[in-house]
Amino acid sequence: TRRQWRSFTANCYTEEHMATIENRLTEWLRDAQAMEKQATTMLDALAKGIENYPDVKAQIERHLEETREQAAALQGYVEWRGEGTSTWKESAGQCVAMGQGLSGAFVGEKLVKRAITEISCYNILIAAAAAVGDSETRAACQDILSNEEAMVGWLKNYLASATVRYLSREETPDENPTALSKP
Repeated sequence: TRRQWRSFTANCYTEEHMATIENRLTEWLRDAQAMEKQATTMLDALAKGIENYPDVKAQIERHLEETREQAAALQGYVEWRGEGTSTWKESAGQCVAMGQGLSGAFVGEKLVKRAITEISCYNILIAAAAAVGDSETRAACQDILSNEEAMVGWLKNYLASATVRYLSREETPDENPTALSKP
């Protein structure tokens, strides 16, 4: 009957739709894992190059360890879903991250941009995991989001004090105010 056909097609659509959502979640988890691997490369290069700001170096190193743990957790979820990581994206991202970490740009700007990107990413992953009923992945992404929000909170406080220190160093002719990293 027509009613049975509608029910059958609705169930097929739902199963097909759920498979698509599952695939998308897995793809996004793989991308997030590559993003975290890229972040470890950038943060490692950044931490190694900072000499005039020991508090910044310590915070970067703390966040670097969190980021390594996050990348490992995401890799576990990707593998649990039966997928491998994206080695091409990971390799390309790490090359870009190395360049960013070694560049002379102001540290705060890089960290703010990265934090905003990561917060957006994890909000999307939380919603996607909820859509497929994956409470474990959702909880893991919420934990990672909390870490990223804590980093943004630190940055918010850090940027004001760093600006004042930067300006005071600028007045001292013997010190290079831009020497966040080694020459």
